[in-house]
Amino acid sequence: MELTRVEEILGGKKVLHKKIQDQLDMVDLIEQGLTKESAIHLAKALSITNKRLAELLPISRRTLERYHSKKHLDRATSQQIISLARLTARGFEVFGDRKKFVEWMNAPCTALGERTPISLITTQIGIDMVIDELGRIEHGVYY
Repeated sequence: MELTRVEEILGGKKVLHKKIQDQLDMVDLIEQGLTKESAIHLAKALSITNKRLAELLPISRRTLERYHSKKHLDRATSQQIISLARLTARGFEVFGDRKKFVEWMNAPCTALGERTPISLITTQIGIDMVIDELGRIEHGVYY
């Protein structure tokens, strides 16, 4: 299930200090603020550096680096992390393999204007476009 995968991508119950059982749990996590540790787990799932992660979030690299691993991030940053974790969970589901998904994220995609999917996920609209493309891939519709 996607929620279980999102929880795993963000570091599991050990990092989140709760189990994600429904959408309301994600709302609560956003309002409380995810920790830097959750963000680092997301970076590992996407096979990106912390520098690249900061480029995908509404936070500067220096600020992210200064945060202690247990420090809670603001609501906007937490929202973006949850959105990216949901996208990542969906990608793992569609490709059935983390490595294949990461390769796809870093390859130009015709349906996305020859841009790499990872280059688009700095905004919610970009995330939605990539999720839509994953849906087309899942159903065998290629451009």
